[in-house]
Formats: sequence, structure tokens, C-alpha cells
Amino acid sequence: MQDESPYLRDLLLIGGGHAHVQVLKRFGMQPEPGVRLTLISREAESPYTGMLPGFIAGDYRFEDIVIDLLRLSRFANCRFIEGNVEHVSLENRTVRVAGGRPAIRFDVLSINTGGDNWLNISGGQYIVPVKPIGRFLKQWPSLLSQISRAISPRVVIIGGGPGSIELAIALRERIGLAAQVVIVTRSDTLVPEHGDNVHQAVENALARHKIEVIHEFDVLAITLRSAADRYQYSLRSNGYEVQPADFVLSATGVVGSNWLKTSGFSVDAQGCLKVNRFLQSESDPDVFGAGDAVALMDQERPKSGVYAVREGPILADNLRAKFTGRSLKKFRAQRKALALLRTSNSAGIASRGVIQSTGKSVLHYKDWIDRRFMRKFQDLPDMSPPEPQYKGNLQAYAPPQGMRCGGCGAKLGADLLQRVLHRLDIHESADVEAGIGEDSAVVNFGTSRVAMSCDGFRAMIDDPWRFGRIAAHHALSDLYAVFSRPTSALAFITVPLMSSSLMEEDLYQVMSGALSVFNECGVQLVGGHTAEGSELTVGFSVFGSTSFNVAEKRNLVPNAALVITKPIGTGTLLAGGMDGRCGATEVQQALDVMDQSNAHASEVLQEFGVIACTDITGFGLGGHLAEMLRASDVGAQIDLNHVPILPAAEAALGRGIQSSLQTNNEQVLDDCDYSCSSLDLRLRLLADPQTNGGLLAGLVSGDDELECIDRLKQAGYAEASIIGRTHSLESQSSQFIITG
Repeated sequence: MQDESPYLRDLLLIGGGHAHVQVLKRFGMQPEPGVRLTLISREAESPYTGMLPGFIAGDYRFEDIVIDLLRLSRFANCRFIEGNVEHVSLENRTVRVAGGRPAIRFDVLSINTGGDNWLNISGGQYIVPVKPIGRFLKQWPSLLSQISRAISPRVVIIGGGPGSIELAIALRERIGLAAQVVIVTRSDTLVPEHGDNVHQAVENALARHKIEVIHEFDVLAITLRSAADRYQYSLRSNGYEVQPADFVLSATGVVGSNWLKTSGFSVDAQGCLKVNRFLQSESDPDVFGAGDAVALMDQERPKSGVYAVREGPILADNLRAKFTGRSLKKFRAQRKALALLRTSNSAGIASRGVIQSTGKSVLHYKDWIDRRFMRKFQDLPDMSPPEPQYKGNLQAYAPPQGMRCGGCGAKLGADLLQRVLHRLDIHESADVEAGIGEDSAVVNFGTSRVAMSCDGFRAMIDDPWRFGRIAAHHALSDLYAVFSRPTSALAFITVPLMSSSLMEEDLYQVMSGALSVFNECGVQLVGGHTAEGSELTVGFSVFGSTSFNVAEKRNLVPNAALVITKPIGTGTLLAGGMDGRCGATEVQQALDVMDQSNAHASEVLQEFGVIACTDITGFGLGGHLAEMLRASDVGAQIDLNHVPILPAAEAALGRGIQSSLQTNNEQVLDDCDYSCSSLDLRLRLLADPQTNGGLLAGLVSGDDELECIDRLKQAGYAEASIIGRTHSLESQSSQFIITG
């Protein structure tokens, strides 16, 4: 839900755990005017701990057990930044995130990152820890494949708590009896925090699943054995006891992230953040925490997702109260929380104190609780502001309503632009060797030839640093398209009205991102202009030196191979990301494409004597190719089967997700002959607007075509492809032919 009040202070959330997702939901339902939320998470999808065993066993799909943090952040009007935190400076009120980006400021900080199962022992690098679960889920497909392919593997799980038991049983159900599954624990009892009835029920369940348990085995070291040996690893305990293993997993008690300690926070023996009854750090009253990452002082409890869930509402209220000056609420942890253990795909164990129950009804109850919790964050209500209601004849003049894209999806349509250019009295000069219609102007100053261009747009992603990088890449791409070497840039930045400190921070983050690109490309920022506006926008004028070999759009000739360097589809994915219909994983595909420079592609294409080139931006692949064909007076035939498309883009377009510029861009398809179905989504994606898309080049046909593609792939453009060829207009009945 959008809040039009200027932001005054920053609330920074680290981690997308069970407490923070509730903070986001509550702030989304009831925004706090003046408070800007930012979430930093190492994963874009937050897994729900309680459903992990069911997922491992195959009861749930991946999408069933994760909360999409990008979508939830959109709902909460919260900026989302995916990254690993490295350090927190309480003195400077900043958080350093990996990746060479500048530190991110905060006024109030909250930590809900979960914990790690990492064991600080010799050979600990050979262990696959189950926590953090987000990282484990990324490893799971490969791990499952390796276990399934192995011959009679021995899988050892370290830990004697509920997590190790559920993991062992789920693994047994998934892989069957072809593998040995062994639990090793330093304790003489499994789940020691529970009573005798639970102990017996757990032992019976493990026996039914033929899972071996080795008690009083404290793993001190793990060694890698020779490849010729039967077992890959050896686990050593006291008394030189040794257990062999092909795979080693850890589901032990959790420890806090190392940066908590190195940042100077007060932590317990396990490195977890010490918090008081208000969930407030002992180190700083402006820092809060919840979940496995914290230690509840004066009310110590076992690490459990139950407490993180119960802490969420109190944490949300206290964070809000911290900004507004109201009294904080105390969190009172239950002494005896309900524990629900999955013991098979048809049964479970429920335990609370001396009360214990087993059977099918327990598992049904657990599934109902888990799914109910997830629905709160997967089925979000529509909180978009009402559309303006124009009266009478005014409605006929209203622009299309709904979400408007950022990036190149916010460009004016090609038809509107052409009408304006035809109305303007633009005087031509002999000094202008390439002007309107080309990606960059090329002006001859007598002693030098300079390529110049300008580009800019409003923000289409939350992360201002990454936005600055993409905007810089995009502006420089115009120069790379004419084989110019960029040398200097001017900036024009508009920052929305906020408190002075927040405006300063946004400007700093955006310019730091842009400078990181300019420095990589040898470009000097020489000046610019800043202004206050309604939203964050970034533009750059860029300049470069160029030779006489300018690969203008108008240089295409018949029988040239058409080369594209990047996949298309970023426009629809960005549109879905902006309105919450595309998830974080889908949007990340677009970000990876946009945050890749075209510099190396330009160098490779120059080496292979490309005669004409353009960069694919707001008018889409179809629109920019049509520009080249009209300017060169040639035709072309492209094969949709060879056009690289981002995997998620076609599916997103099929769900009705498209850029606000899509419909205007599709006018180019009216002038095409195509043999495919008009319903083929790949056809429509030719009109998808791109932001810092790839280069589209014409290469004179020859034996080196495939070598050019190989070189592009070696340079990092994995989807580079020859998508078609040009032809003379006399040889074909149409200028633009599409097959596939």
C-alpha cells in the first residue's frame, strides 16, 4: 500500500524470518507515516521451518513452503535488497552488505536472520548444515541427486533434537531403504527436553523407518578419506571412535551469525544476540531482534520457530512504538510450547509438558496450522489505491490506468515520438555525422569525433545502488552500440522529498552504484544536476571517442547474420515485480541481465567486423530491428526458435503480466509476416521493452559467424545467438518475416 507522506526515518530489517514477515504484513496493513522500511535478506524466498520435513519427504512443493519476500515487501511498501550482511556499525548507524556496495544507514534496526547449524570443528566444511534453511534448500536438489545416484550410501545426521529426527524420517521416506540413515548425538537421549512418552514414541518411529541412532557420540572432527575407500568421510568422537559416512548433515543447536559478534553486539555463548523482554538488544536501545538469532535473557527457551512466530506481533508493535514514542510491550515466552513432530506422511507426535498425543490427527492438525500461517503471507489482500474516477466526457481522454512501469518500460511510445520529431524544426549540420535516429550522435569537431547520448528513467527496483548501476550500464550501452569508447558522463538525479538525511542517503546510494560502473568502464563523472521530485529518477549524458568505423543502424546489407547478445523478457518481469505478480526469483533473472555491461560484447563484435549495430531497449527487439531495416532499406527473417528468452518471461506474459509500453510496441507486429500462431507468446515478447538489453548486430555472412557466437559466450554472454538473416526487398515480399 503506497503512503504519500514524506519519509522521515529509516527502519532497517535484517533477515526475512518468521517474525519479520509479520512485521511487514502489519506495516503493509497499517503503514506508519514517515517511516521507510528496508529489508535486507540473504535469500529472496523465506522458507517456513515447520514445513521443511514435509518438503524433504515430497509432501509439499517448493512454492508451498516459502514466502516470497519481494512480493511481501511490495505489499508493505518496503524496499527489498538481497544480500549478505557483513558488519553493523552501531556508531555510524550503518550496515555493510557484501558485494562492494556502500553501507546502508538505519535509525532503528531489527534482526531476524535465523541461526546456523555450522559446527566449528576440524573438517566442518564437509558438513551440509540444515540451517540457515534458505541456503540448505539451494543445495537440496543437488544433494538429493547425489544420494539417489550413490550405491548403498550411508547418510549421517548430526544432532539429537526434533529437527534431526524429522529430517532423518523425511529423508528415509524420500530415498527409501536403498541408503543407511544414521543419527549421531552427544546425548544419551533423543529430544531430551521432552518427557518419557515422547522419547518412546520417537524411538518407535525411528525403528519403524529403520533409522539407526548412535548415542554419546560427540563429533570432534571429520576427515576426508581416499577415493578408493568405501566411505568418503570419517567422523571421530571421544575415545577415537569413528563413524564412516558418504554424506554428513548437521541439525544441531543453532549458533548466531559471526557478524553479530564481530560488530560488537552483546551475545551469548552461542553467538546469539542478547535481547531483553522488549526484544531490545542489550547493546543498543535502537536495535531489536527475534527468532533463532537472539537469546531471550531471563527467559531462556529452546530454539524453535514457535517463539519466532509469537514474537512477531510484539516486535512489530515495539518497532512502531520506537518511532512514535509510545511505551514498549513485553514479550512473555511460553514455558511449555506445543511441539508437533512429523513422524511419517500419515502420523505425528504432539507434546506439551506431560501431555502427549500421536497419530494421524496430529499430522492433519500440524498441516492445518502450517498452511494457515503461510496463507497470511502468500494470499495478500489488494491494497492498491483507488483509481481516479473521471466524470462525463473526461473519461474519453484518460490515459490507461493501473501500474505504470519504470525503466525503459516508461518510455514514450514510438508513434508519439515520431509525430513530435516530424513537427519539430530540426536543422541539420554537416558536422553531425550521425544524429537523430541513431543510438548515439556522432559529431565531427574537426580535430576529433565525439559520440554522445543521454538516457534516463524512473526507478523500477527498490535497491537504489543497483538502480544506479543499471542506469549507468543502460546509458553507456548507446555508446557501445556505435563502437565508441566512453570517456565521460554528466548526471541528472531527481530525489523524492524526504527528511534531509534520507534524501542524502538515496543520492549517495544511487551515485555510488553508478560510479561503480563508470569506474569499471574507465568513465569519468564530470558533473551533473540534482533536483527534488515526486520519485527517484536517474539520467546520464555520456560522451565517448570514436573511430571512423561507426556501426550505424543504417549500414545493414542483404545476407547479413543478425546476432543478439542477451536474452529478452526483462520488461514483463519488471512489470510483474513492480505490482507483486512476479516473484523474487523471476525478477532476479531480469536484474542479472540488466546489470551486465555491453562493453565486452561491443569489443567482440568490432573484432568480427560487424557493419550495423543497435542496443535493444524500450521499443523491444522487434521495434529496434524494424528501425534498422527501415534505415538500411533491407528486409529480415528471424526464427523465434533461436531468439533467447528469459525462462520466466514467457510464463509471466501468459499470466497477463506485461509492461505498460507493451501494447504500443506491438504495433510493429502489424507490419510483419509471421508463420507462427498470433497467440504464440514468443511473438509478443518481440515487443517487450528492455532496460539495458543486449546488442543487436548485423554480421556479414561468412565462416566466422559461429566463432563470433563462441567468443561472445566466452565473454560472458551465455545466450548469444544468431536469430536470423537480412535479405533484399526484391527477393522477399515482406520486409519483416517471423518464423518459428
